Amino acid sequence: MRRLLKSAGKKRRTADEPCNPLKTKQEPLSSCFLSAPVAGLANWQAAAAYHMRMHRLRLTLPTLAAAYALALLAGLLAWSATGAWSAGFSGADEPAHFLNIWFVATYLSDALGQNPLLYATEYYLHYPKISIGHWPPAFYGLTAPFFWGMPATPQAALALNLFICALPALGIAWLLLRLHGRVAALAGAALWALTPLAIEGFAFVMLDQALAAVTLAAALVWIAFSSRQTWPRILLFAALTALAILIKGNGWLAVLVPPLHVALTGRWDLLRSAKLWAGAAIGLVLVGPWYLATAGISADGFNYAPGPAFAAKALAYNFGALAQNIGLFGLLLAAIGAVDAYRRGGAARSIAAACLSLLLAALALQSAVPVDLDPRYMAPALPPLLVLAVAGAAALGRLVPAPRAWAAIAALILTLPGAVHLATREPKTNLRMEEAAAIAAANGGEAWLIDGGSGAEGAFIAAMAVRDPGLRGYTVRASKLLAESDFMGNRYALRFTDPAMAAAEMRKLGLAGVVVAKRPGVEEFPHRPLLAAALADPASGYGLVAELPHKGRAGITRIYKANTPRTANAEAIRALGVPDKAKLALE
Repeated sequence: MRRLLKSAGKKRRTADEPCNPLKTKQEPLSSCFLSAPVAGLANWQAAAAYHMRMHRLRLTLPTLAAAYALALLAGLLAWSATGAWSAGFSGADEPAHFLNIWFVATYLSDALGQNPLLYATEYYLHYPKISIGHWPPAFYGLTAPFFWGMPATPQAALALNLFICALPALGIAWLLLRLHGRVAALAGAALWALTPLAIEGFAFVMLDQALAAVTLAAALVWIAFSSRQTWPRILLFAALTALAILIKGNGWLAVLVPPLHVALTGRWDLLRSAKLWAGAAIGLVLVGPWYLATAGISADGFNYAPGPAFAAKALAYNFGALAQNIGLFGLLLAAIGAVDAYRRGGAARSIAAACLSLLLAALALQSAVPVDLDPRYMAPALPPLLVLAVAGAAALGRLVPAPRAWAAIAALILTLPGAVHLATREPKTNLRMEEAAAIAAANGGEAWLIDGGSGAEGAFIAAMAVRDPGLRGYTVRASKLLAESDFMGNRYALRFTDPAMAAAEMRKLGLAGVVVAKRPGVEEFPHRPLLAAALADPASGYGLVAELPHKGRAGITRIYKANTPRTANAEAIRALGVPDKAKLALE
């Protein structure tokens, strides 16, 4: 305070100087006596505001750093509990995300300037798991440079994923720091990182936590814009919204945040802002061309038909997914937190409205777009919901006689869903695909068949691709060679009914070997017994050379090699591998 007064005093003496009647005859003496106190008061207030800003900065930066560190520690705990670090890829989508990043990295370093569509098609012919088009390109483009200096391994991808998945903790801490201070901010970051959704996000290389971080950042910028409409703020909001949309399709939920926030706060005057509409136009220009070009590809991923029946089902499912992450107690606290923030008004009300807007936007979009039902689609909704829950716990803490005991009890209850999840989930499966790929890629330039579900197929293809930067070899998916289906595996139909016919097709393609991953309890497609019967027949020309028991869960990966050297029939494989959409695009 002494420093504050001293600073204000200095500014007041400086302000007095121009009013010295001995130095100027242009101001009357009475003006000096009146202006000096006013100028002094104004300068004191400016100094107070400056010192307040510096105090907030000194408080904010360490708090955000500590919140991020807590989230990283939670991620390491998730790795340990799930066995993710040593397991590699086993999810259906994570090898595709990894291979998309690696593809962009290799294009930028080795093929920049070439037609990207032609390059992607050529890459797909060799390693049919890249899927840019089904997913937008922003995440892959931003993360690709990471692999210029790091090995292209599942462990490196998981390390990158760790730092990305911890990012929502920064937004949570920022909001709670302004609502209820440092303790609430750190508690919120830690509690979020220990929810089931966050734990799974740390364990699997996916897009959902990156999307959650960007949509939360967009909501924070919108809060700032709603308080003061400036060009930098609306341009940043437009950029973050476009980034969210170009990370994943459900990033469109960020577009719903402004209208919902306006409705919840009654700030209808914002709709008259030319800056708002200019930002919307800029965002549309950024994302429109991509979605016009890929709308048909994205629609292939829809598992349901749109309509009221799906909306009702999805709303109940998604609300239940949120309840599974913070419990009914957490939902009650979130309602209390929202009511308390609205009662306080001002910045607290704006923050609560932004949290509700982000939550409602996620529920609305996922209930309207019939892509699928999956808890991870609620990843963008969980951080704002947890902010409100911690705010509710803090609001109740002001009313109880033992606030510290109450805080400990509330935190314990909020961590129960995550603790139960960690205690009951099975470890992540190590399918041993890295070792299988090392055996298969030993000779180089060969063609191999992989069978074992989308996760196993993707993990093997990704492992083979990074071992073949020159695109000399080929990997064929059994689900596409022996059967036909769409992108999501629907409309499945066998191409062969006789094992001898399947073996003949394998010989025609010149497949040097076959990798089969089998997991008990997992429903098999009809082509799998067909392939097993073909390989069991000595006339097939393949023999078992290795068995790799899975780690973490029961299962085994078997490796078969041709009894005689096989040369890949590149023309036949390429004819098999070109997707219909690529053919249309190339024409």
